[in-house]
Formats: sequence, C-alpha cells, structure tokens
Amino acid sequence: MSDPLRTLLNEHAWATIKNSLGVTHHLVPLGGQKGGELLDWIEQTGDYDVWVAKPEVAPAGDPYKDAARTSGSFQTIRSGHTLVHLAHTPGHWSIGNVLDLNLATKAVRIYRYHRGITSGDPIPTKINQASFSTIGSGHSLIYLDHDRVLDWQPATGRARVWFYDRSRANTDPLPTLITGVTWVTIRTGYQLLYLGGDLMLFWDENEGGVYVYRYDRSLTGEGIDPFPDLVMEDSWSGEIPAGRMLHYLGGDRVLEWDSGTGQERIWDFDRPMMPAAAFQTMLDRDIARALTWVDAARTALLAYQADLSSSSHDAQWHLTDGALLTHFHAHNHPAGLELALVMVLDTFDAVANRLVNQTGSFAQVSKEQAVTDLTRPRYTRAYSAKNTYTRLTPAYRPFDTIGNPGLDGAGDLLRAAILIHETVHFVGDNPDSADEWHPAYNSLDPVKAVANPSSYATFAHHVLTAEDLRFGIEPWR
Repeated sequence: MSDPLRTLLNEHAWATIKNSLGVTHHLVPLGGQKGGELLDWIEQTGDYDVWVAKPEVAPAGDPYKDAARTSGSFQTIRSGHTLVHLAHTPGHWSIGNVLDLNLATKAVRIYRYHRGITSGDPIPTKINQASFSTIGSGHSLIYLDHDRVLDWQPATGRARVWFYDRSRANTDPLPTLITGVTWVTIRTGYQLLYLGGDLMLFWDENEGGVYVYRYDRSLTGEGIDPFPDLVMEDSWSGEIPAGRMLHYLGGDRVLEWDSGTGQERIWDFDRPMMPAAAFQTMLDRDIARALTWVDAARTALLAYQADLSSSSHDAQWHLTDGALLTHFHAHNHPAGLELALVMVLDTFDAVANRLVNQTGSFAQVSKEQAVTDLTRPRYTRAYSAKNTYTRLTPAYRPFDTIGNPGLDGAGDLLRAAILIHETVHFVGDNPDSADEWHPAYNSLDPVKAVANPSSYATFAHHVLTAEDLRFGIEPWR
C-alpha cells in the first residue's frame, strides 16, 4: 500500500502560533472554502484568533491571511476544556456548531458558529447546555460527518460512535450509541485523524506506522469495530516526528504542526478510490435519481410546449415557465422561445438516452489519473470527454463536511446533478459558461445558457420539486 501523505505542499514557521511557558495553543479546523478556517485558542487565557486560509498554498509562505478575521478572548472556555467542530447546520453552509466539553465535570455546551462574524466572539450563541454521563477526562471526541461522533479513550482503547442530535437544547447531545468496541492496539501513543469521505487515519507516533481505514456506516452494535477495511498503510519513521499534531483542513490538505516551534507543513492527502462494489452501488442509485429528474424535466417541457398557445395554464405550466426563464433565459433567446425550447428538449432527450443506454461510460478513476488527465493538481469531482467517458474522481463520494465545497465530497442530490451536468458535456459541444451558484449564472446570455451544463441539472430539479437549489452552495444535499 502507499503513504497517504505523499506530496508536501507547504512548509513554514509561525512566529506566534506555538507553545511557550504558560501558553498552550490548540488548533481547531472550522471548515470553510478554499483551504478552510482555523481557530487558534490558548487554554490558559481563552485568547483566540480565527484564521482564514489563502486560496492557494505557497510552498514556503504562511498559508493563512495576514490578519485574523476575528480575535478576542473566551470568558469561560479555558484550561480543561476541549473544542470540537461539528460542521454545518444542515441547509446552511455558512453556519456550523462547536462543542465545548469540560473534561473534568463532563459539562457540555454547543455553540453556533457563523463565518460572517468579523469582530468579537465567533461562537456567540449557545444552543445546548447539558452534561455527559460517561464522556469526560481521558476521552477524545472526533466528528465523523453526518451527525456521528467518535468517542475514544486512548488509555483503554474503548471506542464508541454516537449519534449527534442537533435538535436537543438542554439534554445530552449524543444520546444514542451506534457502535462500541475496545481496541487492543490502538491506545495511548496513537493519533487519530478523520479525513472525510469515511476515511480515518491511525498514526502510531512511536513506531511510525500509519494506517487508513474506511468507516462502515452500516455497522451497529456492541463489539463491532466500525473501521473494518484497511485501504492505505505506510511508515512515517524518519519523516513525521512523534509529537507533531495533525489536522484535516479539507480539500485533501492535512496540516502537520509542531506546537513547540510553530513549524508547520501542509501535505496533500492521496485520497484513494472507493471500493468497487460500494462505488457501483452508489453510482447506480445516483444514475436512477438523475434519470428521474431528467424524465420529470422532459415531461414538464412537453406539456409546456403543447400548451404554449393556450390562454389558461395550470400551476405546473407556470412553474416550468419560470424555471425556463431562470435557468435558460429562454424567453430572451434571439431565435425565440419555441426554438430555445426545442434545443433544451433535444439535449434532455440525449441525456436520458445516455443515462439509460450508455452507463458503462461512467468510470471511477484514481486521483493520480484525474490529476494527469486534467494537467493540474486540483482535481474536480468529475470530468468528461465528448462521446467517450465521464470519469468520477475520489472527490465524487459521500459528502465530506469539512473544507472546500467545490471539491470535498457530495450529497445525494449533488451527485445526481453532477451526472446530469457531465452528461450534457458528454452528448454535445456544451462548454461551462457559469456555475449555478455564481452571480454570472443569473445574467448569462440565453445562447450560452441553453448550452450551459449547470442549467440542465438545476432546471430539472426545479421543475420536479419546485425548489431552485444551487447545488454548489449546498454540497451536503
């Protein structure tokens, strides 16, 4: 197997983000776009800074912007506390939750984090105050996406996965045990790092061994190890010294930090492909969903076309009419609405044919293959060659809540939208003119809009559900 961190992207020394006598820093990645956001918190004083990553990582420069977005001092979050980012509130990318646990008393509070705050406390609103009965001193909490939290006791090897209930306001936010196991070897001396996409890294700091296992969300019960499948294995002896702290920043970036010197390195995570059987099961489900959308769009367009000259229209006709204007600007097409409608229908017919009869042209490829094909290190979730293939990369996987929404994982709806988008590329000469979430989308020239791949997925979902969802803004859906 191979080293999960093969490529060094950045190496730099922070002058202030380092420990000294009586000053202990803690780093908490908070997700975010283009490399993410990082909370730097000092336990003795409560002082904090929220740092925002630069869009691109310079090989020897500071990866974060020169000025913190917000700074201050927590009044009650001090020594003996631990902070865990619980990622977005479903439906709102810009908002997240942060869990604050007093390890000694087991008191737990959950705060709302908002990326728009540029002055003062970044987590000003408390949404839950409760206490744990069994989670306290000696425990480490790791968020596993999709409202699951790993509770690990290094001293004993006890590992439990809990369901995180976001609706609770004054009771235990981790009420339901999903799995429980006692690891024999993964104990004190190991560091665990969740890498998104159901992958967990286990690093034996003393011996140097590093292992990446896949989390199986279908497993439940006591005595069940939720990480059954080893997918990567290597040794970091002589490469990453014991004591370095690892943090996943999103976008396949891992931060390695020496808390004593401030030295930091950012590595590229060589994300592996999903197991073939699991990937095919997911892909089949995604194709079926995409076809449902496309069929709904074709039905709506044919009905709209038939009633175009009628003087009375039903609610579905008006929904289709509005969606045609929103996504294709069809009413303003220089060839006229009727011809624009024919072009849109023809494309949807070709997309439907591909989703039914040419599904073998979808293929999962490695990150290495994607980087080679695209001739750039920042690969996308999917890409296509006309009438040849659509290749789905390791970024096309169940949603990863941490990091760049343009790269990290995808929810069920977004994956269906991706398949429609890529199939519009596959069936014709249809260049990307504007992503559905970009301001330019709303004023796109009608000729370009009728060929724009993003317009087809958003239109199809819109006429099916009456919701104008811009997928790139809400990747978890």
